[in-house]
Amino acid sequence: MKKNAFLLLMLLGLMLAPVAQAQRVSFGGRLGMGFPGFRDELIASQRITFAGSVVGSLQLGDVFELATELGYQRKGNKYTNQYWDDQLQVVEDSTYLVKTNLDYLTIPLYVRLNLGGSSKFYLQAGGYYGFLFHANFTGKILGEDVKRHNVIKGLHRHDFGILFGGGLESPIRQGLAVLLDIKYQIGLKDLVADQTVLGSSRPLMNKGLVMGIGLRIDLD
Repeated sequence: MKKNAFLLLMLLGLMLAPVAQAQRVSFGGRLGMGFPGFRDELIASQRITFAGSVVGSLQLGDVFELATELGYQRKGNKYTNQYWDDQLQVVEDSTYLVKTNLDYLTIPLYVRLNLGGSSKFYLQAGGYYGFLFHANFTGKILGEDVKRHNVIKGLHRHDFGILFGGGLESPIRQGLAVLLDIKYQIGLKDLVADQTVLGSSRPLMNKGLVMGIGLRIDLD
């Protein structure tokens, strides 16, 4: 885990190095929806959540751009679970909902590679940091039913990982453009501080897809 954190810091440092060469400063906002889950989870998550952020960027030459955001994102998972008997048959009336709400303040930092002219596709890659400020769980903990049970004390408050994706920027007029993009996030931090809180001994790491639409305003 320490190695992953070191590599992430190295990546962010390399991305910050050329800031002094910035040619254009832009800012804007983005609203979107996320499709989060946990890595290595046995049952696929079925969550759709909200995400929003303010965005700032620095143009570095003709094709590269350094961007960062400050935003909110709900992560977690949602699925229907069942009990199985010794013959691997579903136990009747044993279905129950499992749902985890993890609310984060997020700070991504990434490099954009712009391709094309005025209307341009772009690729993006970098890292993110997240601070967990609210968490609850619905399901079963040690065999007991719970609903919106506060679990933040059993989780690490800090999360980090890598992200990559792409999008389309299309101008509306000079200095104003609309953005459509998608990012895939891969968490590198085990979220669980106390294994009894969620009733699982497996490491839990965030993952998820975020799709967004936003506006970009150039300051020059």
